[in-house]
Amino acid sequence: MFQPVLNEMRRRVRLDRLTIPIHAREAMFDDGLITDDIASAILCGKIVERQWDVKWNEWKYIIEGQALDGRWLEVVAKLGFNDDTLMITVYQLD
Repeated sequence: MFQPVLNEMRRRVRLDRLTIPIHAREAMFDDGLITDDIASAILCGKIVERQWDVKWNEWKYIIEGQALDGRWLEVVAKLGFNDDTLMITVYQLD
């Protein structure tokens, strides 16, 4: 159902168009993650949920995938306006 969106996110990540704002970087670092872990989760994961972002009036997607070391993550991301994939936050799954 969300495959076209995921394909576009992956295309942008492959083109090195993954944007991670400072608040998202802090969430990443808190879990000991690096940018390549986020890229791995997006490139090899799947969208498990779509949520409406009331603040920004657009869709955001929850992608479940694995970090390079095998940890399971949920990456919240959206298609950015600058032809990028914009990461909103990341959670490590137990």
